[in-house]
Amino acid sequence: MLDPDLWLRQQLWQQLWKGPGAVSAYLSIPIPLVCAGLSPIISTDFEGPSLCILSITVLLSVLLILVDEIGSCRKHHLGLLRFSVTKSRSRIKKLAVTSDVDRIFNALWLNSELEFRFRSSRLHSFELMVQALDCLSRTASRYGRRGKKVFEVNRHPIVSAIQLFECLPFVDAEREFAKLLRARLEAMPEFDPEGWALRLVV
Repeated sequence: MLDPDLWLRQQLWQQLWKGPGAVSAYLSIPIPLVCAGLSPIISTDFEGPSLCILSITVLLSVLLILVDEIGSCRKHHLGLLRFSVTKSRSRIKKLAVTSDVDRIFNALWLNSELEFRFRSSRLHSFELMVQALDCLSRTASRYGRRGKKVFEVNRHPIVSAIQLFECLPFVDAEREFAKLLRARLEAMPEFDPEGWALRLVV
């Protein structure tokens, strides 16, 4: 599995390219860009205003992308974990799998104690659980209709981790997690006939 820090950087890049700031840039820049390109042909009087509008649009888009980056990295990357779980949840729903991912999703969005913990420090075990879910959901989605079986066969370490966090305080869960589940979550999916998981982490 990917190194957690490398995985977080990848999630950040995906968030910046697919987040609200990037989407607004994709939608708002093309028209001013075309107008700026055509203005010298139509009339030189429009060239200056067109370039000014294009510059303002690009600047606002960059600022929105920076806002996305700041929001994602606040509270020790809690925003990135939410972004990743939301994507995993979408992939799993497409596979028509009944999963426990909603419990992680609800914890990330609704658990005030978890949010308070992330304000002060990273929760490495929770990060690894989200990372394992991301890897498994991406691997399963590569198999199309057969992905349901891939997900169900490999889901047990993630389910065990969820149950651990639900039963114990975060400090105790972090300690028990290191002893019982870390190696299983870091391992590649056991059932992956075509080796997609390995390709995802190389």
